[in-house]
Amino acid sequence: MNERDESLRGKLIERLAAVNVDARDLAVEVDGGKVLVRGAVPSEGQRQRATEALAGAHAIDIAVRPVAPTDSLDGRGRSPLTGTSAESAHQSRHQTDPE
Repeated sequence: MNERDESLRGKLIERLAAVNVDARDLAVEVDGGKVLVRGAVPSEGQRQRATEALAGAHAIDIAVRPVAPTDSLDGRGRSPLTGTSAESAHQSRHQTDPE
């Protein structure tokens, strides 16, 4: 990704944050000025706000997928694959088995 694409990507992510969209499960890709947004948000209202904030993007594919209450309450997020936060996964990798 070139510097211009990276700058555009950053601005789009800022737009999402400005309209209170939980973008943890969104992939925002920019290539040669073409924008592709894929993923999911927790509510229909957030999907609508994201679509409006990203008006002009070449491709938008956002689904609604509710976030489990434990994910949204602490704000730390969980991996959709392992169900653990990045911090706890890091700690788990560095624990040793008792002898």
